[in-house]
Amino acid sequence: MMMENRIKETTENYHLTAREKEILFYWVKDFDHRQIALLLGISRNTVKVHIAKINLKLQVNSKASLILKVLNV
Repeated sequence: MMMENRIKETTENYHLTAREKEILFYWVKDFDHRQIALLLGISRNTVKVHIAKINLKLQVNSKASLILKVLNV
C-alpha cells in the first residue's frame, strides 16, 4: 500500500499522465517492458517511450534512481 501511495504522490507532484502512472506502477514493481506492454495492450516501444518521459519528468536516468525518487517523495 505504501508504494501505491508514493506512486500517487509522484504522479501528482510531477504531473504524470494516467498512462505514465500505470506504467510507473508496473515498472517499480519490476515488470519488464514486454510484460507491461502485454498488460496494457501497447507495444514495447510505446512502453519505452513512456518510461523515457517519466525519467525526464522525474529527472532520473536509471530505474534505481527512479525507484529511490518515488520512495522519497
